[in-house]
Amino acid sequence: MSPLQSHAPSEKPSVAPHALIGILAVFLAAMNSSLGGGLIGAGLEDLRGVWGLDLDAAVYIPTSFNAAQMFMGPLSIILAARYGHRRVLLYAGGIYILSSLLLPLMPPRAIVLILLVIGGLASGTFYPLALSFISRNLPVQLIPFGIAAYTMDLIGSNHIVHALEGFFIDYWSWKWIFWTPAILTLPMLLCVKVGIPVTPRDQLLPKCIYGEMLYVSGGLTMLYIALDQGERLDWFNNGLINGLLLAGIILLVIAVLKRRMDPYLVLDFSYLKSRNILILGLLVFIFRVVLLRVVALIPLFLETLQHYRPPEIGHLLSFSLIPFLVALTVIADLLRRVHVRLVLIAGFFILAVINFYDSHALSTWIGDDFIIQQMVGAVAICMAILGTFSGVVFEGRITGAYRNRAGAYCQGAFFQVVRLFGGQLSASGLRRFIQVRDHFWQTKLVSGLQSGWQFDGRLAHLGTALAPQAAGPLQRPEIAAGLIAGSVKAQAFTLAIDDSFMLLALLSAVAVLAVFMMTPIPLPHQLPDAAPTKT
Repeated sequence: MSPLQSHAPSEKPSVAPHALIGILAVFLAAMNSSLGGGLIGAGLEDLRGVWGLDLDAAVYIPTSFNAAQMFMGPLSIILAARYGHRRVLLYAGGIYILSSLLLPLMPPRAIVLILLVIGGLASGTFYPLALSFISRNLPVQLIPFGIAAYTMDLIGSNHIVHALEGFFIDYWSWKWIFWTPAILTLPMLLCVKVGIPVTPRDQLLPKCIYGEMLYVSGGLTMLYIALDQGERLDWFNNGLINGLLLAGIILLVIAVLKRRMDPYLVLDFSYLKSRNILILGLLVFIFRVVLLRVVALIPLFLETLQHYRPPEIGHLLSFSLIPFLVALTVIADLLRRVHVRLVLIAGFFILAVINFYDSHALSTWIGDDFIIQQMVGAVAICMAILGTFSGVVFEGRITGAYRNRAGAYCQGAFFQVVRLFGGQLSASGLRRFIQVRDHFWQTKLVSGLQSGWQFDGRLAHLGTALAPQAAGPLQRPEIAAGLIAGSVKAQAFTLAIDDSFMLLALLSAVAVLAVFMMTPIPLPHQLPDAAPTKT
């Protein structure tokens, strides 16, 4: 029997001796994983000014960090199999702190990009290994609270990142964009050291075969970069995008062929054949799309039409912080008594309703017009994300995937890829959707402006009203036409955003239908504990 085969059967996972501290470690790991990239994205314009970068150079700042996280997501499970979760997190956390502290002190361009990649690789281990700790090492009665801590990264990436970045720029320094995650990583390392158990040596792989996962990580990363830069570089009309897409597909095909010819036994993909697991993967993807209402749609609407600055957007989003935190603990406790499917149906149904309501937004809406939807949506987001990842962990316990490392690593890698890759795919797709719908509505509105008496009359009335401000009689109709053209653009953009909200509403309805197709998932007290039964 080969060394890999000897580690494939079920083995007893270590139960965390200080589970509550482990849950705190999960929260800090998930927060740091998303806060670093979120602050870089929110502060990109300020970083451009500080480092004197043009647009083409600046866009690769967040891409390099996020792509490195994408690369490390699948690969981190192999590192954990070889060296243990605790050890990998401690080393990765130390590297992340060092790279984040050095970043603001370095000149831009090459050195900054290298440090961003190093920081992204280090923080890319946080999220998947935190989920693995919840799934394998927590007692069943604490699983909902572990998942609540795991999903609190939404606070960092969606609710406070704009406000934090604006506060740093206005009152402190842009350097805190990098130093804040570094400081938060220090208590994370302490909690990891105390709360996450050491993996017994006999449960670690004696050696690692990285080939298959390197192909997967490399292929997904190239596709990720292509999706991130595709809209800016005009997609298939650009050689770089075509090369990245082709190389990514080739690497993924090689990974599949390599697995068929020489299977790597530390990964067991049979646990992905469950109907519930596939539906939960779909729900994770839909959730990442729907979450763009907070990450992209509302900020873009207010920035473009009302000229809001990041601190003002952060102030709006912070209104949903309190209901989010309250709902998080209440729903985590509720999941101990209420079936996952009911929570999922309620969450996605509410998201469908509020997105449908926002699809009737007017160009005159300001931040206050979104407050009620944001507060209600915060509760719905909690229900959707907690229900989804609770279903993931509960289903893993039912099928036995988390009772051996082969299944746990496979499911952990699967959902990490869906989370990261699905998030980027949805963001790129939504940007393209808005652009297409904006062009459609501009064309439709302009085509409706006939040169009849109504349009000509409006120009004449505007010209007369603008006479005191115009330099001369010839400038009056030009100014009036410019105002009308600006109004047309604003209305077309508003209609494009409305269409985007409607798209999110339809996807939320699809999620509700998908939940009805799931088979029942037991409550936590009906699940097997971390330790498997002897065979």
